[in-house]
Amino acid sequence: MIAEEQFGRLTSNPEVIDQRLTARLTRWELFAITMNLAMVGVFVWLHTQGQIAYDYHDYINAVHGDFSHYYYGYWFLPVFSLLAKLPGPMGYILWCIANILCLFFAARVFGGITPAVLLSYQMFYSLYYGQINGILIGGLTLLWWGMTHRRWYLAGLGLLIACTKFQIGMTLGVFLLLLADNSFRERLRVLIVPSIIIALSLLIYPLWPLKTLATLQSSPLNTLGNLTLWRWIGPAALLLWLPPLLLPLPRQKRLVALAATTALAIPYFQQADLLGLFILPIGWLVLLGNLGYLFYTFQWQILQALVVIPLLVYAAIIIPALREQLSSRGHSSSIPPS
Repeated sequence: MIAEEQFGRLTSNPEVIDQRLTARLTRWELFAITMNLAMVGVFVWLHTQGQIAYDYHDYINAVHGDFSHYYYGYWFLPVFSLLAKLPGPMGYILWCIANILCLFFAARVFGGITPAVLLSYQMFYSLYYGQINGILIGGLTLLWWGMTHRRWYLAGLGLLIACTKFQIGMTLGVFLLLLADNSFRERLRVLIVPSIIIALSLLIYPLWPLKTLATLQSSPLNTLGNLTLWRWIGPAALLLWLPPLLLPLPRQKRLVALAATTALAIPYFQQADLLGLFILPIGWLVLLGNLGYLFYTFQWQILQALVVIPLLVYAAIIIPALREQLSSRGHSSSIPPS
């Protein structure tokens, strides 16, 4: 399902990572980037015809004091303030370009198939609505790049950016922080920048976490595209965390398994958030994300059915590990005591 050699692409070797980042664009990568830019142009035209980039619209509204659909860290508001000052659709265009570049950066660093990521349904869906997914994934990538290159402040900035969307950024950010090949003291240094900026945000926007909780109660999240198993089995989904956390797995496989578990076992995980799994070396399973194009036939059910992707990734790692663990226990119990 996922070739064993694929996992080797997820590396903490800074030289290998830098070689990927500086490699020339392949034809497919150039095509994918060009297609993304062209689609941004199409989306701008659609928005001028009355269609709305709802997520980007909500971000900009928050700058003007309307937080009715803003569920993110307030420390990112200065970025939206700058975008809001730009004329016409220029802010949206720059926002989309930043998302494209961040996902390209992420796929190259983490060893994903860059054209498959950029040409996925989830990518175009995210661009159309002006979502923040690419920026958050870029933050996670900057965290990993900074730790592998021992650039603690840049790594901390990446963690802060990723945590702007709490449920995904904090979860995956903590896993990257813990699985990196760094000392405890170095991990603490990564936390300096996020701690300072979060503290400043609390001074500038007092009690904003309480306001965010109030927003969640008054304007609940749209769960139509939520694919996590939590929606069907509730807190029982938390049991899925045990195998990837407890089984003896290589670091690369553990990280990929934890990313898949995040999609399965947290209460809220939108189908567009699958981009955070797609940038990892999971092979051509990324292409299954394009089942989303059947939306116009099957509506939200097809997007919820995309849970099959993290399920397949999870099974591809956990089932062989469980078999190996049970086999080794059976072998050791069959050896008579000396």
